[in-house]
Amino acid sequence: MSDKKLTVKRWIRCGELDEKQTEQDDILDDCGQLLDKVYTHEILGEVLFEAEDGKMYTITVEAVIGEANPQFAKDILAEEDDV
Repeated sequence: MSDKKLTVKRWIRCGELDEKQTEQDDILDDCGQLLDKVYTHEILGEVLFEAEDGKMYTITVEAVIGEANPQFAKDILAEEDDV
């Protein structure tokens, strides 16, 4: 994803997100609150390990905005047209 912040033009489906949110940072904040609400930190528990490169690492569960697979988008839009 580029460094440019995204702004929602229109929601097709917003799932559990607040459809009033249109700015990337606000959407990701909502995602974080939803993840906290369902205790995602308990999925993995506390994780910390040292790799062979000498650095310490952890593993997290997070929300990431990514470009939709074209077939997924096509399928969702087709379902919306059927409604």
